[in-house]
Amino acid sequence: MVERRWETIVESLLRQICQEHKFLLMPQATSPKIILEWGIHVEVDKSTRRFDFAIKNGNTLYLIETNFYGGGGSKLKATAGEYRALFDFISSQGHKFIWITDGLGWKSTLRPLEETFNYIDYILNLKMVSTGLLSEIIIQQL
Repeated sequence: MVERRWETIVESLLRQICQEHKFLLMPQATSPKIILEWGIHVEVDKSTRRFDFAIKNGNTLYLIETNFYGGGGSKLKATAGEYRALFDFISSQGHKFIWITDGLGWKSTLRPLEETFNYIDYILNLKMVSTGLLSEIIIQQL
């Protein structure tokens, strides 16, 4: 339930950014949906891959995953590792990958987060998104 509310909050912020800057937004983006609506081919690492969001600015595609962790545990470490591999996979196709994550759960799992933070180009929290960092990344097509 918390995860769904988290996605709703992030989606609201993304919609605002996309409307303001005329970016295209696709929630629950799959490879077939992206190619059908935007004509951009995205290879996926597993057939069931569904990105929480995709944003298109010109010819640049940003694939976004979002997670909120209220508590610690091994799930956080596994997710950090998975997103490192996904970053490599997406980047090798010329697309951008952004991970938006937050929550007190990270306080007990700082090392995997730090390692992934130093590896992936963009890991953002809610404050970074709401204060304009995400929109700057997309405006400048970084």
